[in-house]
Amino acid sequence: MAYQVTMPQMGYDMTEGAINRWLVEEGSRVERGDVIASIATEKADIDIEAYASGILRKILAQPGARIAVGGAIAIIAEADEDISAVETTAPLTTEGAAAAALPTGEPHREDLQISDLPMPAAAGSEAVPLPDWAHRLEPDAALPEDRPVVGRVKASPLARRRARELGIEIARVRGNGPEGRITAEDVEAVARSGGVAVVASTPSGTTARVDPTDPSEPVKVSRMREAIARRMAEANSTIPHFYLTTQVAMDQLMRLRQELNDLGDPGVPRFSVTDFIVRAMALTLQRYPQLNAAYVGGELRRFFSSNIALAVAVPDGLVAPTLRSCESLSFAELARRAHDLASRAKTNRLRPEEMAGAHTAISNLGMFGINQFAAIVTPGQGSVLAVGEVREMPVVRDGALAVGRVMEMTLSIDHRVTDGAQGAEALGYLRWCLEHPAACLV
Repeated sequence: MAYQVTMPQMGYDMTEGAINRWLVEEGSRVERGDVIASIATEKADIDIEAYASGILRKILAQPGARIAVGGAIAIIAEADEDISAVETTAPLTTEGAAAAALPTGEPHREDLQISDLPMPAAAGSEAVPLPDWAHRLEPDAALPEDRPVVGRVKASPLARRRARELGIEIARVRGNGPEGRITAEDVEAVARSGGVAVVASTPSGTTARVDPTDPSEPVKVSRMREAIARRMAEANSTIPHFYLTTQVAMDQLMRLRQELNDLGDPGVPRFSVTDFIVRAMALTLQRYPQLNAAYVGGELRRFFSSNIALAVAVPDGLVAPTLRSCESLSFAELARRAHDLASRAKTNRLRPEEMAGAHTAISNLGMFGINQFAAIVTPGQGSVLAVGEVREMPVVRDGALAVGRVMEMTLSIDHRVTDGAQGAEALGYLRWCLEHPAACLV
């Protein structure tokens, strides 16, 4: 049967992706699992695979097109198969998806201009009747100026674009869409009524004004940087963090690591400190299941596998691909997969399933000489471990002063997931695993 290739969803907050390039031409034979295209998401460039075998009969989205999640981008079928039923389905762009939600009889949002909206009647003049679709925009279109804005604003991409075009501060627009989502009509109704502050009149505490006497220039923000800014602002404002910091004696681990690397096994990459930390975290999540959880969709979810994201620096920002079921991998296999993920992350060769599904994350800045820092929990996860540099410093052993190698690490936890005492026990076990590194090899 004919099969539609659709834009995959890379994480809970992804709404669209862009076609980078097609790696297979129309009319070519593809097998299930073949890489057929490269797409750009806010997080990374991802190769997508064919989930059926057949002929790539039709490409529906050309390079550069931005397609909503779930939108059709190509058709795979046999050479003599009728594809008319699926061929007529146009690619679903984000704006097209928003327009499709309009009730019958409403004007297309993309064609609607502010000049087309009925303006309020002047005093003493006859009121201009509004069309049916506009009546629901009249009440409470704007929020009071002093209403606090908390968390991420739910708004359609088209609504955000119209807000930028019209100079509307979207955070103060009341949404009338599903679950309070702000639509393009809501933005245009506010612009018509003049009932909300524009971006130029920045509210106190949100965005600083640019000093015209201070030389500067605007910088074009990449999609990845936009995604990082949005997700971290959301996380920092909606997730109640608490932080636990501990110091780890690393002498035994560093000696064991050196011994393993001296073996020179050609089938195993050189082990890194991060490999030991990932293994220790996997064991910790299994021993303390209350930490292997996340607060998602208004409910607490507890997971069974130790799925751990690794923060990897890339030119535009960072990505955090996921190592799945770390508790079931041997130490050598875990290290091999971690090094492979990091390598492919730096060359934009990650697969869609590798960009989602993590329950916690590890961020190591030790190679940059950072002693200690705290990371922000990613929405959809319950914690994140921030790791500093392994460094030599004075320590006390058996009552005598000596030089030892130590490492600081800070565990950031969503307070909705667990509490301080439980988090401290889990971090203590994680420290024990690193101070007794043979446990990571079992």
